[in-house]
Amino acid sequence: MEKKFTFETTQFDFDLANHIKNLRKSAGLSKEELSFKMGVAKSFVGNVESHTQRHKYSTRHIALLAKAFGYKNISQLMDFPTPEYDRIKVTVKQVYNEGGTKVMESEVVKIEGIE
Repeated sequence: MEKKFTFETTQFDFDLANHIKNLRKSAGLSKEELSFKMGVAKSFVGNVESHTQRHKYSTRHIALLAKAFGYKNISQLMDFPTPEYDRIKVTVKQVYNEGGTKVMESEVVKIEGIE
């Protein structure tokens, strides 16, 4: 079974979460391992990376993430392009298992700027 849904967020929050996800994967860290290194709840990073949850990284988390990745400067962590928009509308396609109880695959299919 496949479902699509749309949500609104700031492009900065969306881009930051994706940037951290890429850094985490490059470092070979699981979501739980990064959460542990940050000193937050085991499920925190997974919740931020999930498109169905509304969790976001805060300014406090930026410092914790920089330390977790071993950066001496927060600017090293924040090395990604400046967002084009303030707010965006994101459309996500999710594929569920046969029983429709578990997301097996999640993919962003459209991002639109909100003027």
